[in-house]
Amino acid sequence: MSPTIFTRAFDQRVRTLLGVLGFSVVLGGAFGTHVLWQANMEEGYRPAQPLPFKHSVMAGTHQIDCLYCHTEAYNGPHAGIPTVSTCMKCHKEIQTKDSEGHLKKGIAQLNEYWKKKEPIPWVKVHDLADFVYFDHSRHMNTKKKVDGESLTCAHCHGEVEKMDVMYREHSLKMGWCLECHMKAPDEEHKRPGETTLAPIHCSTCHR
Repeated sequence: MSPTIFTRAFDQRVRTLLGVLGFSVVLGGAFGTHVLWQANMEEGYRPAQPLPFKHSVMAGTHQIDCLYCHTEAYNGPHAGIPTVSTCMKCHKEIQTKDSEGHLKKGIAQLNEYWKKKEPIPWVKVHDLADFVYFDHSRHMNTKKKVDGESLTCAHCHGEVEKMDVMYREHSLKMGWCLECHMKAPDEEHKRPGETTLAPIHCSTCHR
């Protein structure tokens, strides 16, 4: 009978470690599949948000300009999400109530974030992959025309002023972006040698 190299305690530790490792792989795979699943990030994607916010009221009824809340869109790569203090510039005074005289749910929640000095944990709707570079200011400041119209927020984000719940109207995938980039520029703003509306080489978006 050959001598035992490993003790039973050691064998048990190895089995436990392998079990934990296997469970972690399965759990990580399931989570990754859920996060990256095509249906979660395609057209119509509308994740649940921490409090109710209607763009149809803010941008539609009250016609608040996109840049009032998304202040960096014109000058920087990221549009930015408004701070609670930006919301409270109006909502310190505007405290809407329901038929019973209680603060509406969204206002009550906003007040709590304000009191605690905590940012609202919004869930990004138009979230690009980490390997994609996109500069809002480059698109906002362009003089090029898309189908005869100046490029606006609605070209990518849809008619936000009509949305009660924010959702992704376009896929924002590579093929969709290239549909616009590969269009011929209008004659008025065309530069010598240009054949596309915007650059289409890989390093334009993948850096």
